[in-house]
Amino acid sequence: MTKFLPKSQKFNELQKKIKYEFRDKSLLIEALTHKSFCINENKSVPHNERLEYLGDAALGFILAERLMFRFQNDNEGLLSKKRASLVNQEIFMNKARVYELQNLLILGPGEKEQESHLKPRILASAFEALIGAMYLDSSFEVIKKWIIEEFESDINLIKPDLEYEKDYKTRLQELTQKMKLGTPEYQLILTQGPSHNPEFLVGIYLGEGQNKSEKFRAVGKSKKAAEQAAAHLLMQELERLK
Repeated sequence: MTKFLPKSQKFNELQKKIKYEFRDKSLLIEALTHKSFCINENKSVPHNERLEYLGDAALGFILAERLMFRFQNDNEGLLSKKRASLVNQEIFMNKARVYELQNLLILGPGEKEQESHLKPRILASAFEALIGAMYLDSSFEVIKKWIIEEFESDINLIKPDLEYEKDYKTRLQELTQKMKLGTPEYQLILTQGPSHNPEFLVGIYLGEGQNKSEKFRAVGKSKKAAEQAAAHLLMQELERLK
């Protein structure tokens, strides 16, 4: 691991930012190592996918429990939507950027050329892997406390009906079923822009068989965001026709 010593100061700065010091520093390095680095002469170096898996599970469970006690009148559906607003690529990517993980990622030459350290998926995965590494280095109670403190401000921003208001796809499907128009379908038409900051163009279709037609197109920073935007446009149109 001596090849990583030049970055040791940055690793120390990260530990200060997250307010956690690793006993086993190799876990921290593993959490920040992308699988593209682990080829050829580095095949024996562990990468972060296993830690990502563990971190994702810890985040999902701990935040599910926190939301269940915080919103005691919510049913399973509402709780799931609230959790989805916290446990997603965009949130994890933003948190990774706050801790400047993009400056610490250990990538293979090809990924470096593509500036993959700025890709949302890779940043989000690194954040999840960091959680997994902290869990293995400490205990469940320690990581539970850390996650709750880290996400408490995000939870405080959730309003009782916020996710329903934002979830245009669900609302649109309820509306089209009520109007007996069938189930909306979404198709990715185009992905454009640089790899670290892409935009997605999505079309929304309604009808069945030969009667199915494209109603609107919308752009978003993620495929999910574009689908929500397209659903919002169609929902507004149908509301006017009611």
